[in-house]
Amino acid sequence: MTMSSSDLGLKLVRNVLEAVGVRVEDIQVREYPGEKNYLVFVPKESVPEAAKHSSDLESRLAVDGSEVYVIIRPYADPKGPAKVKQPALTSLADKRVTELVALVSARSRVSAAEPSLIYVPNARGSLSAVTAARHHLIFGRRGAGKTALLVEARRSVETGGAAAAWVNIQTYRREPGPRVVLYTLSKIFEGVLSGEDILPPSHSASIAISNCYSLVQAMLTKEVNTELEVTQLVPKAQGALQRYLELTNMTVYAFLDDFYYVPRADQPAILDMLHGVTRDSKIWLKIASIKHLTRWWVSSPPTGLQTGQDAEVVDLDVTLQDPRQAGEFLEAVLDGYAKTVGISSLSRIFSRGALDRLVLASGGVPRDYMVLAASAVTRAQQRPGARQAGVQEVNQAAGDAAAAKINELEEDMASNPGSADKTVETLKIVRRFCLEDSGYTYFLVSFRDKEDHPLWYSLLTDLMDARMVHLIDEGVSDPHSAGHRSEAFMLDLSQYSGARLKQRIHVLDFVGGNYVARQTRGSEKARIGSTSRQLTAILRSAPRLKLEAFSGVS
Repeated sequence: MTMSSSDLGLKLVRNVLEAVGVRVEDIQVREYPGEKNYLVFVPKESVPEAAKHSSDLESRLAVDGSEVYVIIRPYADPKGPAKVKQPALTSLADKRVTELVALVSARSRVSAAEPSLIYVPNARGSLSAVTAARHHLIFGRRGAGKTALLVEARRSVETGGAAAAWVNIQTYRREPGPRVVLYTLSKIFEGVLSGEDILPPSHSASIAISNCYSLVQAMLTKEVNTELEVTQLVPKAQGALQRYLELTNMTVYAFLDDFYYVPRADQPAILDMLHGVTRDSKIWLKIASIKHLTRWWVSSPPTGLQTGQDAEVVDLDVTLQDPRQAGEFLEAVLDGYAKTVGISSLSRIFSRGALDRLVLASGGVPRDYMVLAASAVTRAQQRPGARQAGVQEVNQAAGDAAAAKINELEEDMASNPGSADKTVETLKIVRRFCLEDSGYTYFLVSFRDKEDHPLWYSLLTDLMDARMVHLIDEGVSDPHSAGHRSEAFMLDLSQYSGARLKQRIHVLDFVGGNYVARQTRGSEKARIGSTSRQLTAILRSAPRLKLEAFSGVS
């Protein structure tokens, strides 16, 4: 069997370096149009010696005037150093606890360049589904794990031999829609052209691909691109890609992260053009976004991606409808981080009540859970001789997070002028209803009210996406009116906690896997929702929020 040019290059690099006593741990090849990069990983102490030979290797690897770079990097064993038995952790002053806080702070946000330290499959997000040959819309609130899933999916498909194009839409948030399409096409062409050269450069399909990529690049050098000229490019790009991929049997996955940064008015047209480019070829769009900030389809005229036909939906939101399941998932993520720094169990640093409260305080959102956990530990470390972070520290951490959530809300909705102001105003109304008018931090919204006033209801769903309100039951029956149902929501803990929980209000707690309704600093007996009937009875007693309360939001 004839070796490919990349295989020959790998063999040459390995032979040259090992001949001078440098152990090569790994070599990765990254190809771009007209450029090939060899990332060579060697022991840290061997980096200087290996670097001496990079120029010689580059000249020997260059063929037909192509640009070749040999980049020497220190090798980090993915398994980490050999495990040494650690002494029992008896205090939060232990350096391992500080290391955990630093690790969470550094790795709580996942990106294409910095994948998850510990990837725990989301109960509602199947990696096998997202890597299937299908267009997908992946929805989840900020911090729900959309980017983590996309990064893991990209790793999986590339390992399987497919080409991948990664587009972070946040980079192009200030670009008009047609140019977002051009940037995405550019990434797709780069993914195709970076693959192994299966067809000779003189082949008509190769020429068509190269010409189309050059045309996209030329259009991007202009300051303005009209929707018409980009629309006219779609059939050319589709034809070139379809023929090339059919002849080479190549599959391409295009990952579009944070699509909600594009103005909602532009989204259907962008998706429509990208769908046109990918028709009848093995190019699969994987689009991550926040659901209520996304408009993926309009029916008249039909524009965009129609769910159920053109694309499938993956919902990553682990809501508080099943707090036990949410708690198990979130603890598994944090436990993985803890074990990385040598902490054998979360019970060494958190009380059981604190772990339960973290589920409630985070609203089931993984990133919020991790950040709040780190913040609670940091607060607990300020207590002399503290052995665990408790409920009080979690409450304080949640209160501290309120301002950060408002800032994130404004950033998320920056592409839709006025949206953040409306959401903040809606929050004030809900907060006043819960804490001043009714004295309940949980409330009901009837299906009929939701159906009669969809625009007002959308203001509430914006609060859900901003993690200021959480859905806890999507179908509470009315005992006095057959067939009438309501959704049950809970105000985020950050809105009524701080140094202490606001007093004499009715709250939902989460204890031992069950919801518990109680009154803070009150005489009422707590009610445990250990069965679905008991929980339904608790939720039925909640006040009903009428959506007309939002009528003044403009």
